[in-house]
Amino acid sequence: MIKSLRLLSFLLLTFPTLVLSQVIFESSFDSGNLKTVTTTDSINYTVTIHADIVGRWFYFKIRNVKNKYVSVTVSNSDATRPMYSYDNANWDRFTSAESPSKNVFKKTYSNDSVYVAYYIPYSVEQLNNKFADWKARAHTKIDTIGFSEQNRPMLLLTASDDSVPDSLKIFMWMHGRTHPSETPSSYHLDGMVDFFLSDNEIADFLRKRIKWFILPSINPDGVFLGKSRVNSNNIDLERQWNLHDTSTPKEVLAAKKFLLSILSKKNIKVALNMHSQVAHYSTFWIHTAASTSDYFYRREMQFANLQAANSPYIPQNDFSYSALQAYFPEGWMWANWRDSIMALTYETPYTRFSNNVWIDNNILSEFGRQSVMGIMEYLELNHPKWFVLDNKSANIVGSWLTSSVNSNWNYYGDSYQYITPSSYNHYVEWNTDFLIPGKYLVYAMWQDLPTAASNANYEITTSTYLSNKIINQKSNGGIWQLLDSVNLNTTDYITIKLSNKGDGTVVADAIRVIYTGTPTSINGRTIVSEFDLKQNFPNPFNSSTKIRFSVLNSAFCTLTIYDLLGRRIATLINEQKNPGSYEVEFSTINENVNRISGGLASGVYLASLRVGNEIKTIKMTLVK
Repeated sequence: MIKSLRLLSFLLLTFPTLVLSQVIFESSFDSGNLKTVTTTDSINYTVTIHADIVGRWFYFKIRNVKNKYVSVTVSNSDATRPMYSYDNANWDRFTSAESPSKNVFKKTYSNDSVYVAYYIPYSVEQLNNKFADWKARAHTKIDTIGFSEQNRPMLLLTASDDSVPDSLKIFMWMHGRTHPSETPSSYHLDGMVDFFLSDNEIADFLRKRIKWFILPSINPDGVFLGKSRVNSNNIDLERQWNLHDTSTPKEVLAAKKFLLSILSKKNIKVALNMHSQVAHYSTFWIHTAASTSDYFYRREMQFANLQAANSPYIPQNDFSYSALQAYFPEGWMWANWRDSIMALTYETPYTRFSNNVWIDNNILSEFGRQSVMGIMEYLELNHPKWFVLDNKSANIVGSWLTSSVNSNWNYYGDSYQYITPSSYNHYVEWNTDFLIPGKYLVYAMWQDLPTAASNANYEITTSTYLSNKIINQKSNGGIWQLLDSVNLNTTDYITIKLSNKGDGTVVADAIRVIYTGTPTSINGRTIVSEFDLKQNFPNPFNSSTKIRFSVLNSAFCTLTIYDLLGRRIATLINEQKNPGSYEVEFSTINENVNRISGGLASGVYLASLRVGNEIKTIKMTLVK
């Protein structure tokens, strides 16, 4: 019996279908991988797969299994709770009872045939169908940039709104499936692209500002042949990027030539190398400063932090670090363009994230959307319903210091402000533009320092709302932390003010505001006064500045500018105002300004707002 089974196993190399006690194993289809099958009792089966650098990927069909208990051990894989499907379209994961250990799955099946796979397959045919879907959408272009060793086309998607010239856009690159077994990375990539091409208004905004070149499969031969990590010539394409053209595999050479054609016209800001890993968490491979530069490392960290800040699936503790090697795609980019391209590898798991959520394609699709939002923030692209206010756009009052150096780079943008506590009223204030009515989530980010305050005081205000939040800045640096949920029932602005009060160093870095829908309630407590006068912005100012104020009840309002001697410089408002928020510009070059002889000199001026019988005044500093 055993001898006969060995003979059948040998024949499977040519005819990949085995009939064992009426149970039939087969893999003669796109991405299938099965080598031998043996059994001694027609219940327990041992499978081997065609291995390359590693034994990993398997994908085969078992027939004649309805109402039969079948136990399969894949002897040369490393699968944890693999997947099964009765129709090759809808997939489920074996339960922990059905897959009690690596490489083992056993179950009584309800249908005659079942497909099993390491993870949900993503075949060449499936990719071709996906390209047909993308082609039918607006803002897409499909190109063939080369051919594989077995002459399969390497299809490239370009996604962008061509009504905006390329000169106004940021260029990005993404490629996937270097290692054919890593199918979760394809579903993650699809989630990113599908959101980018969607009707969502933020996606529409991004298409006008980004031109994205996407090579979803750099290794179509390996995918079709059911390989784990190599192409049809058993070469790992991940490690071939620094070779001379005459020695470079066709797939890598085609990708490099296309990239060179793009980079000869314009720089690529972000390049993502999409992969999946056996470890039970998602990660980046962040390249150390010693192997690149401090700036490059800082940008990688900020990119990774913003991805972590936008998703529960990739916390900072899951980041991975390595020295950059010349033979990787990122190494080739570094050798030629240094830190002008932020290039790194993004890894998704086959199994579960570190938060113990087991992945499926719906989660990977949502993960893709979250990844795009992190990219938008990294590129400092602000949409009215999702935007970041950095410290460089804040109103900074007092002796705050600026820093752009830290060992863990847990801050947004190019720098952050910090100050040690004192009795003086020093603060940083972020002001939004006027916002449409709705519910808004307000977040803060900061650089966590060893001396940081555990009780930093953020004040969040609108024209009718005031809230104070005490925040511990000793930890969670580089991650968006929710400060408040604010309801705007009319067009209004939000002001976030961070004071220098605290038991340690206070850090002012960035604020994020996200619109989440219509207002749910009138929250918080109403400001006692009948009106509010905000600090002008910018301050100090040169030729002009903006002054914001709000009125709770209909009243006659007068806004006047004075010098320190009490002389009137200009009257900006002198009329009845309905309840609401207002903004007015004071310009020293406006012909309506009542100039003092010789023009306005540098110095302090007063903006005084009278509403009814109440008066509020702020100081403004003119610097010429």
